[in-house]
Amino acid sequence: MIENGRAYFLFDGDCGICARASDLTKQIDVRHLFVVEPYQSFTEAELLKFGISYDQCNQKIQIISPTGKIYRGAFGLNYFLWQYWLFRPFIAVIYALPILLLLELFGYWLIARNRHHLSRWFGYKACLLKH
Repeated sequence: MIENGRAYFLFDGDCGICARASDLTKQIDVRHLFVVEPYQSFTEAELLKFGISYDQCNQKIQIISPTGKIYRGAFGLNYFLWQYWLFRPFIAVIYALPILLLLELFGYWLIARNRHHLSRWFGYKACLLKH
């Protein structure tokens, strides 16, 4: 699954917000360090080799680093952004000030929890999540 030292950025392909965010991710990733794919592109057995389940993927983005380390949710987003120098000062400040990290974690949780509503509100393909 890991190819040529690239990381994998796994998102929910059934979610409009997630799909739009993946498009933005691809635009930011000008160095092509990541393979950005919906987790549904892989069997759960393939993902379980990395300790990732479909249920985990359905809740948060999952990043598989080239070394096989897993970063989830806001930590995955931070790992992705850290690869680009433009975002490093921002990420460094988030980790230097724990209150900002807590706010980021809460914001990620809030958006992830309500992404099907947000998808409809923004006019994106409605989530296929059961709710």
